[in-house]
Amino acid sequence: MIRYIFRFIPLLISIIITFGSTFADGAAQLEIDIAEQTERIAQLEQAYNNGEIPPVDETSFFNGDLNSELEAGIKFNELAFIATHNSYQKQSVPSVHKLNSQLSELTFGLSAANKGEFENQTLTQQFNCGIRSVEIDIETFDRDGEISFTCMHSPTLDMSTTCYDFELALKEIVMWSDNNPDHLPITVIIEPKRVFLPLEDMKFFNMEYVLELDSLLREKLGDKLFTPSDMLRDYASFGEMRASDDWCAVKNMLGKVVVLLHDTGVTEKYIGLDPSIRSQAMFPMLRPADIDRDCASFLIINNPEKIEDCKVDVLNTANFIIRTRPDEFNKISKERLETAIYSGAQIISTDYPPKDDLTSDSYFVTFENGKTVASAK
Repeated sequence: MIRYIFRFIPLLISIIITFGSTFADGAAQLEIDIAEQTERIAQLEQAYNNGEIPPVDETSFFNGDLNSELEAGIKFNELAFIATHNSYQKQSVPSVHKLNSQLSELTFGLSAANKGEFENQTLTQQFNCGIRSVEIDIETFDRDGEISFTCMHSPTLDMSTTCYDFELALKEIVMWSDNNPDHLPITVIIEPKRVFLPLEDMKFFNMEYVLELDSLLREKLGDKLFTPSDMLRDYASFGEMRASDDWCAVKNMLGKVVVLLHDTGVTEKYIGLDPSIRSQAMFPMLRPADIDRDCASFLIINNPEKIEDCKVDVLNTANFIIRTRPDEFNKISKERLETAIYSGAQIISTDYPPKDDLTSDSYFVTFENGKTVASAK
């Protein structure tokens, strides 16, 4: 053991030095990312206004006859979507790559050397490739009462992002939606992060901030926001709606955005604002232990193998919408993928989505026939 420790002392010293440089490098890259996002949104806005960007063919992403399904009244819980996980993520800066490589050496490969290579395209590019469900992590800044939300994976180690300014991210979604008014509903999962090493003025997410987030979503998404009240219609609760197996028809949700609040420390207080969820802007995502609650609608079951254990209860009887994950970056399993695809889950969040720049030998996740939306019936 002593020889082992002495052998790796130089590596440990190098890790400490590299760790010390990651924040400065990340902060410098973040300034570039912020400028790039601002410029990109401005360019998109001008291009949309000038009619330079044609709408996508929504039917091309569906595994089947979408128009026939819409006419027949297919419901929201009867569609399955290929979704993206950490949809804002860009590759890490070189010092993080180096740190990951060193940690992999120190742990004999238990820590992946290439995990900093994970990245997604911009939200616009994802939507153009047929992705209709995205996930955005947010951090909260409170500067003397001026509250704002930003998006990155880690404020100290992994700050690279295409969506730093959350308001601009919402604007990007709205512009794309305006240009594609009959698109299938877009689901946005928002996950407030619990920051271990916060930046200056960065705060832990609390009820004050969730109310600010609710207000911001209503303001920026406007009539595109499809709220819990819209989904409930005349039902007293989601429990009652699910018992009647009566999620909204998708044809009545075209061009809309559904926002989900990932399970977080303020979820119960958020539900407590109005236990029917009729007054809230977001749908709280809950866990299988919550299936008997009337407020429950969307469940998180990230391990698709666990869906089988409760499939009769959560899908066949209680009619929930489930989010699961068929993979994690660096962890690809044919068995897990097939389990996720055929589990009945409707939101399948992958780290390997289809992209517009993939090569012929690239690995990516779709339904049959290379489609990103399918019937979950």
